[in-house]
Formats: sequence, C-alpha cells, structure tokens
Amino acid sequence: MHEPPPDGAPPQPPPVPPAPSGQTHPPLTVLLLDDDFVAVSKPSGLLVHRDDHHPDAPAALQTVRDQLGKHLYPFHRLDRATSGILLFGFSRKAAAALQESLAAADAHKEYLALMRYPGSNQELGASWTCDRPLHGDDDKAREARTDFTVLETFNRCALVQCRLFTGRYHQIRRHANHCGRHVLGDSTHGKGRINALFRERYGLDRLFLHLQRVVMRHPTTGVPLELVDPMPMPLPLVLDRLRAEAVPSCPPSPS
Repeated sequence: MHEPPPDGAPPQPPPVPPAPSGQTHPPLTVLLLDDDFVAVSKPSGLLVHRDDHHPDAPAALQTVRDQLGKHLYPFHRLDRATSGILLFGFSRKAAAALQESLAAADAHKEYLALMRYPGSNQELGASWTCDRPLHGDDDKAREARTDFTVLETFNRCALVQCRLFTGRYHQIRRHANHCGRHVLGDSTHGKGRINALFRERYGLDRLFLHLQRVVMRHPTTGVPLELVDPMPMPLPLVLDRLRAEAVPSCPPSPS
C-alpha cells in the first residue's frame, strides 16, 4: 500500500506497478535523461514494446520503465533487428512534443548501414535519394524519402549514411532494396546466400543497421539537441575485418 508523505513533504507519485509476467532484459544504456523524456540505446533483437505475437518477449518499454520507475509513452519505433537511439516521453504531452520536434524541418535521424553493391563502382561521397512511395498494412501508398551517402567503400559493399525524412515500415531496407543495394544481414529484403557469407567470413550475425545520431530541438526549451549512440559490437569488428582485407599484403623484404 502506498503510504502518504510526512507532513510538509511534497506529494509523491504512486509507485509504478510491477511488470507483467514475461522475460526480462538487462538495463539499457541511458543516453539522455531529463524531466520530459529519456533516450536509450536499444540493442538489436529487442522489441520496442510487446505485441500480440510476442506477449512475453523482452521489450525496451518494459525494461526502461522498470529501470527508471516511471511510466513511458513511446512516440517512435525501431525495428526489432535495428539498434540505436530510442526515445520515450514521460507523459502523453511530452511524447507529442517530441514527435513534433522530430517532424520539424531542421530535425533528422541518421542511420549507418552496410550495403551490398551489385558492382564495384561505388565512390566515396556518392549520394542518391529514393522517394519511392511505400505501402503499409492497409495497402495504401504513402510518401517516403531516404537520402543515402557513401561514407566508406570496401570490396563490393559500402558503409552508407541514411537520413530519414519520413518513417515508414522498413523504409531504409525497402528503399535500399529498390535501388539494388540491400542492407547486409537483412533476412527479409536481402539475399540469404550473401548474408551467410558475411556471417561466416566477417562475423556479421545481425542486421547492419544502426540509428547513430538524432538532431532536433529540445521539445520544452527549444535548444538544439544532438543525441549520438556509437555502433555496438559486432558492427565495428565487421568493418575492421573488411578494412584489413582491403589492405594489400606487403612483399617480402629483399635478403
């Protein structure tokens, strides 16, 4: 039973109810915490919240709620296989303000993806835009735009920065596939044979897609805000192995 505060003390919120039955997950890394919202680093494989198909699976919403002892209100999502920055509001009002801030013209989200190229002609700094409309569950085509920029090149694949201007289901993965440059490790829109090769040779056992940077204005103060979440393992290790493979071996020294 929740006891009343002593005389003169400010009233306290009621305790957060215990989590429903189901699996638990270790605490998530907190990137930013203030009175209105929290930003955490979501690992690949973790749901944002439970659903009818996964009623007992670990989920970020339940994990962070229990971690902080606060009710959370999600306003954006990451696919289960995608890692990176995930934000929750502490009230419906805060969540709505966050959503409005992210929808502003000067806000954007930057993902890192390792993409397979059909040829070897990718160039450092090359960029392109895909604005193909995407269909949702209701089969209605909706506006979608993703900007792609090559950051680093390897043998027939490249590290690509992806900037989202809309938030459709599997948008980056579907737009990349439409352009013939699918995201490596993508079991839904990618190539199983190539995914298996990268798993065996480079240790890529997950989707190589990570939300590493969010730029927006704080929904309450209006101050510019930048959130950064470095790539988690094994993604940096995969890149290191690709770089090592690209370095030519030195000839033996003359005797």
